Amino acid sequence: METLKQIVLQEMNEKSFNRNHIDSYVRQFIEDTMPAKIQQGVSLVNNYLNGTYYESKAKRINQLVGLDITKVVIDVFVGIAYCLRPQLFTSVSAQLAGRLHLSDKADAIKTTAELLAVLCLTDVFDISKDNKFASLEVVSRIKLSAKIVEYIENSHYLPPMICEPLELTNNYSSGYLTHNDSLILGNGNHHDGDICLDVLNIMNKTALRLDTDYLCKVEEEATFDLDTPEKIEQWKIFKTQSYGIYELLAKQGNQFYMTHRVDKRGRIYSQGYHINPQGTSFKKATAELAYEELVEGVPII
Repeated sequence: METLKQIVLQEMNEKSFNRNHIDSYVRQFIEDTMPAKIQQGVSLVNNYLNGTYYESKAKRINQLVGLDITKVVIDVFVGIAYCLRPQLFTSVSAQLAGRLHLSDKADAIKTTAELLAVLCLTDVFDISKDNKFASLEVVSRIKLSAKIVEYIENSHYLPPMICEPLELTNNYSSGYLTHNDSLILGNGNHHDGDICLDVLNIMNKTALRLDTDYLCKVEEEATFDLDTPEKIEQWKIFKTQSYGIYELLAKQGNQFYMTHRVDKRGRIYSQGYHINPQGTSFKKATAELAYEELVEGVPII
């Protein structure tokens, strides 16, 4: 049955691309194979927390007081595991600050950067730079299994759903089959008030498809200047991933559904990265309604 097939394929997509699932694979691997490194990391972080610092730094580090330090160390190692190739230290620090759910954004990134410097002594990862003028980079030294490496290589923002999203029944639901999330964008903005779930459900159930003729004729171009090696590399990765998602959805029937969330002002945003009808001009042009209908009764001007 086609509907059952779509549901099975959707579950496979979520387990292949969703970092919530991949994190669990990585976490289990680290807990099973690196207990000594975890313990060493806990000891290093506790020493860091027990140090004497100037007032503003002491206040910033206080964000970590009361947290489960073992969990913090494991969370850092899980995040680092995604650095299969060298990545900018600043970018990794920002990503891990979000992963650790620290409170103040600027202070969180500073504190996370210091945590990385401390935990680097475990040799779980390296922090280095090519020359004195180059930027610091981070690369993992965790010897993951080939299967987990494959999952990480494929992990990125979830593609649109190929089966109709689940009904949204509260503000902490996503429409996806295997995970939920807050429907309100932005850290600290979640609430249980009215956000017009009926409207979101209607939008979630609007079937779309790719304009494959357009994709075959027009090549996606960057909308920003590729003026640094880092930007060039990031664009190559994004473009390669995008065309991979186009191909995947085409093979899986070329019918998909965008999920939607709201910001704190109630504005609605479709949740897509590689495919998004609210994205760039190219992204808008790639998506069209799956079911065409003639519009009648509209006066000709």
